[in-house]
Amino acid sequence: MSEPVALPGMDPIDRLAVLEAGLPGAVVRRRRVAAPFDAVWRVIADLENTVPRYETAVDRVRIVEERGEFLRLMVRDVAGREDAVDARLRPGWCLMQSATVVVAFAARPLDGETLLAHLEHRRPQDAAPPGPPSAPADRAAAVAKIDEELRTIEELATGGGR
Repeated sequence: MSEPVALPGMDPIDRLAVLEAGLPGAVVRRRRVAAPFDAVWRVIADLENTVPRYETAVDRVRIVEERGEFLRLMVRDVAGREDAVDARLRPGWCLMQSATVVVAFAARPLDGETLLAHLEHRRPQDAAPPGPPSAPADRAAAVAKIDEELRTIEELATGGGR
């Protein structure tokens, strides 16, 4: 897995913005989470247990290989399809990508709380042209989905989603 931007000391939120610029049609949302960074990042980093709690299309995540911050995941959706996903996970940065999707999280402490950014991008498939969602309604749906995921992550980080 290649790192889209690997400048030492680069703010993870800025890194996510660079990734967004390189993925036409990617949807990114940011949220100030009323929880300390460590609590928020525990939720993000616990891929096997929490991804299915905030991502309603995912039934199960299994880590099948781990080499430091590089992970290989098997992700099963609610329809039973499995997809191999490469991930890079370190404090403040999580990048997951497969042949069909790119998903990323970036976070940093902010005045005792956490600034959390979340990116989702569906890779163009054979006949589909690259670029933004086909209609404003598609983009609005993607924004609403990510906003709901960020709310759920905040609930999990603050103990409200147990």
